[in-house]
Amino acid sequence: MNIWKKIEKKVSFHAVYEKSIIEALNYAKNNNFTGIQLAVESPHFSFEHLSHEKRVDIKNFCINNGLYINIHAPDGISLFNTNHQLQNGIFEYFKELFKFAKDISSQLVTIHLGTMTDFPTDSLPELKYPEEDIKLYRNSLKENLNRLISLIDGQFILSIENYRVDSFTLDVLQSFIKNKKCWLCYDVAKAHYDKHHNNFEVYQFFQDNQKSIKQVHLHDVNENGRAHRVIGSGIIDFNEMMIKIKESPVIDYCIEVRPHSKALESLRNLKQILNS
Repeated sequence: MNIWKKIEKKVSFHAVYEKSIIEALNYAKNNNFTGIQLAVESPHFSFEHLSHEKRVDIKNFCINNGLYINIHAPDGISLFNTNHQLQNGIFEYFKELFKFAKDISSQLVTIHLGTMTDFPTDSLPELKYPEEDIKLYRNSLKENLNRLISLIDGQFILSIENYRVDSFTLDVLQSFIKNKKCWLCYDVAKAHYDKHHNNFEVYQFFQDNQKSIKQVHLHDVNENGRAHRVIGSGIIDFNEMMIKIKESPVIDYCIEVRPHSKALESLRNLKQILNS
């Protein structure tokens, strides 16, 4: 199987520094990307500034040029939050984000679940949480994820990225994945870290659930552990990685290398690697 041929019509780049969404889409159109992943936490990309007319223009531009927009929700939102007032604020944001996704016909929204709050100590990275806190965190994550899924109502795919995911998170996430309530986003560099830094359980979870992977984040990592490097400039074997997930039902391979000139360099390198 020629893996490049399989993915070449599903490769996007992470739009962060472009002046506008249309500028980012134009760059995709002119440089053989098929879409963009929009960083909505960038203030100039924040959807509340976009009128209905501008949203229609963005949607029509995608339709007319055979492009797509996927959305990456802000990193700072945590579904581990146990405070009802803060939860309500989070879900008011998600309501508006999902409306924007619907307005522009986005096919996929990717999120980070967040983590339990950690408090480093004098001698240890952190202490064990009291059991009552563990129970509260578990219930909040389940309830918040169910609430988030109910807001989507089948309008697009929700994918969970393997960012700061641990065994506790996997334990909660397993039933959601099994029942196809949400899907997975496989970040290659983070998976490499998990495999080699005592977080093998997370790596194995994503390998065992390959048929739930809907998005892949592609970027290299150097020997010092610095990620979001140009593909082919670091230590990841992209041929081996892509072969492992070749049966996954991926709809988007997002090159998470910034700025877009480096994403383009990565696209060319990836094509060469996968065709060699």
